[in-house]
Amino acid sequence: MANKTFDYGDLRITMTSRYSWVYDDSGSGATRDVSIWTPNPQGELFPLGDYAEGRAHYNPLSGKRATLLVGQNPNTSPSKSAVARPIDYTRIWSDTGSGATNNGAVWRPVAPAGYVALGDVGNTNYGKPSLDKMWCVREDLVGYGKFLATSAWDDSASGADADVSLWAVQTDTIGVDGAANIPVMADTFRAQSNYNRPGGEAARVLLLPIGKQFEKFDNPMPTITANNLPHQKQPYGDQQLQCQVTLPFHFYFSPEDQTSLDNIRNPFLTVSRSISWYTERVWSNDTPTPLKENVKVVYGVSSERTQEMSHSVGVDVSASYGVGLASGSVSLNYQFTYNTSTSFTEYSEKTITKDITIKEYTATVLFSRHVWIKCTRLDSPIVLHQMEVIANDGEYYTSCPTANKP
Repeated sequence: MANKTFDYGDLRITMTSRYSWVYDDSGSGATRDVSIWTPNPQGELFPLGDYAEGRAHYNPLSGKRATLLVGQNPNTSPSKSAVARPIDYTRIWSDTGSGATNNGAVWRPVAPAGYVALGDVGNTNYGKPSLDKMWCVREDLVGYGKFLATSAWDDSASGADADVSLWAVQTDTIGVDGAANIPVMADTFRAQSNYNRPGGEAARVLLLPIGKQFEKFDNPMPTITANNLPHQKQPYGDQQLQCQVTLPFHFYFSPEDQTSLDNIRNPFLTVSRSISWYTERVWSNDTPTPLKENVKVVYGVSSERTQEMSHSVGVDVSASYGVGLASGSVSLNYQFTYNTSTSFTEYSEKTITKDITIKEYTATVLFSRHVWIKCTRLDSPIVLHQMEVIANDGEYYTSCPTANKP
């Protein structure tokens, strides 16, 4: 059964946990081990390069990791397709002279004009790889990433005729305000014919276009009468969905997260924000004497609740950074705010305690606005985790005469 897909503009995306072995350096004598794998395609969805596993083993990778697959969205008809095959390959390195058990080489795809090759590939033996094993991406859908300080692998001590180092391409942070185009990790690598870290301009990453579709909450404060006093500690009216973003699971968790791999048939999670009026307290003073009450309301998000949601579903919510995803430090504030702003005071934790007076023969209701941040699997009604927040944007009192007012 094919894994579920999701469309982002001209792109169609899924993930796979199935891989085909390409090369490993067993027997080479290199200081570190490496194995190179091609993520298996699904229909017209292909990887953007091969994956280099640089840990000290040559174990099969299938079922232990998931990698992005990309293709053209069949529901759009751009003048220039979102993806294109490479037109050639340039050899960067071969393992000749290393004495490795397997023969192999590393190649750089040559992208057609207007497209970018995001990752290098390996090949068994020394011939060129197939042009049909991967996609290059239209240049407007590509951004810049970064390399870690240490390579995924290099051939030092292998005795190969030429040097090589492989560098995993990582996404870079997009700032606290977020962005309309979100960078996504595609498990690609860049080969160097030496042991030096490549320049940052060589780290290219896929961008997923996710626009702003935030629905502002303009519902007026509820009007009450003696005959329709609401029940306290309950939402008043239906929740209004303000925004939602669906992304592959490796935005939220490690690409090796076992629960996500067990659900690879649906590799997408949706994080959403809903809002409604909420009845905090109701007082009905049906006497001729004013009533004194002490009110305490805790607004915002505590650090404990932030940590709980981050650990459970990889979503961070705080007054400092707004809404983001734990894996990859991706901010969703562009999508989750009406106006782009670095102020997220509605999530600030604050306790308000005050004395109020309920006049004689008067009913008073304290309303607040509650925000629900939910995480679900795509198209599933099951909520994996939910955080309910009292928005720290004011106190809303309203009153009316009681039914027995003289």
